[in-house]
Amino acid sequence: MGQIQSFEHCLLLRVGVVGEGEKCVSIARLLSEVKASRLRVRVVAMSLVDPAPLCRRYAAEKGILLVERPRDLLTVEGVDLVLELSGREALLAELVRHKPPSVGVMDRQASELFFQVAGLERQAARRESEISLATSFATALLEASPDAVMVIDRNYRIVRCNDHELIAGGRGRQEAVGKYCFQVMHGALSPCGGPERVCPMAQTLATGKPARALHEITGKDGKTRICHVTTYPLVNHLGEIIQVVDVIRDITADLSDQVERRTRHLKDDLARFVQEDRLISLGRLVASVCHEINNPIMSIVTFNKLLLSYLRDDQLPPSGLDGFRHYLELSVREALRCGEIVKNLLSFARQKHIEAGPIDLAEMIRTITLLIDHQRKQAGVELRLDLPQEPFTAWGDPSQIQQCLMNLVFNALDAMPQGGVLTISGGVGPGEDMVFLRVSDTGCGIDPEVLPHIFEPFFSTKDEGKGVGLGLSMVYGIVREHHGTVEVESQPGQGATFTIHLPASPPPGKEEAS
Repeated sequence: MGQIQSFEHCLLLRVGVVGEGEKCVSIARLLSEVKASRLRVRVVAMSLVDPAPLCRRYAAEKGILLVERPRDLLTVEGVDLVLELSGREALLAELVRHKPPSVGVMDRQASELFFQVAGLERQAARRESEISLATSFATALLEASPDAVMVIDRNYRIVRCNDHELIAGGRGRQEAVGKYCFQVMHGALSPCGGPERVCPMAQTLATGKPARALHEITGKDGKTRICHVTTYPLVNHLGEIIQVVDVIRDITADLSDQVERRTRHLKDDLARFVQEDRLISLGRLVASVCHEINNPIMSIVTFNKLLLSYLRDDQLPPSGLDGFRHYLELSVREALRCGEIVKNLLSFARQKHIEAGPIDLAEMIRTITLLIDHQRKQAGVELRLDLPQEPFTAWGDPSQIQQCLMNLVFNALDAMPQGGVLTISGGVGPGEDMVFLRVSDTGCGIDPEVLPHIFEPFFSTKDEGKGVGLGLSMVYGIVREHHGTVEVESQPGQGATFTIHLPASPPPGKEEAS
């Protein structure tokens, strides 16, 4: 069969068929479907022992040569093999007797065996095609993935991987394939384990299901990345896990964005809580200031009525013009006192943006003591001030620091419903770059089991309806934002002392911005 052609290791077999009736069409179709990777069959001629119209039409459509005598198939140019499928021994003997050396002849049984082999070859070719397609598809997915992907065997050795900067420090797949995954990814000598670095592959091998974990991996640039590692099992036809796909996704940027958004939300919430707390404090101040303003106003009204009565009677007070002058000076002084109270109240209520700068702590404390003066006196609380010589300044946002002091003063007054002593003191230290403010009371004190929780949000020791537990948590947050500290000392029945430390000057790099 020297005429058999080879196309890139694939055999092309030219076949002549001896058949009966319409069965010849089925046989020709079957042969034409043999498209295995190593064999191609083409029917080039047929001899019909029992001619049928369908066979003739099929031969005409496919360009197959029809010959009258079976032995004429032996002379058709290019025929490599003649299949005698009629089962007639005389025809077979004639074909064998006249065949040239280059043409083979098969009887019916051998032909059927040839069909079986061709069918198996076709199935094998189809399976090879499927495997090749699956391999190509897997390779395309591996290379197209934006994540780092590794295929790992049960012994933790990397079988395949893509070229990703997270694998082997970005040195390429040749540095990873054949090595242990824990060696390549973490420079370790044994598989990952323990709470610090959970091994998702071990979980997948144990459960047969995908597993996930967070790992810290050093990237190509030498920086540590937070990565989401997911493993998927690859099973054979028996359902056994033979390999594991390891997908590594860098989520560092996503985490940073989430932390940034969360931080921004927390700052917005703190600003809102500060404003709400300011409104609550403002309400308390308004009630106190109304009483405080009422006294000088009543004095002014009384002095003016007295002056009017002298004018109606067209006479002078017993002290003469000096009396008029005295009453007018008292009225002016009381009016200025009202104006000062209102100015301080407006200053406290005014909403400001966070603007860091020098804070006159002495002036701030005078303002606060003036605003709470009526409430303090009504509660029977004595005020003591112990401040250093002016100037006594700190660095920060005046509005926020004022809010902190107001919270501490109000808490001190609430702790002394039966009266006591409120002491506000200050000084320099620790270190020349810090100042402190101290608010002390002689009230009921704080229980030891409560003391560790007083700066927690929504924690309150006040009766229901008298506080939501945000005041001290905001004091803590504001002071921390100012790079300061806040401390508390207290014993039950012995009062409480809150100490705030604040920077005396702007932090490095802030002075120019101010």
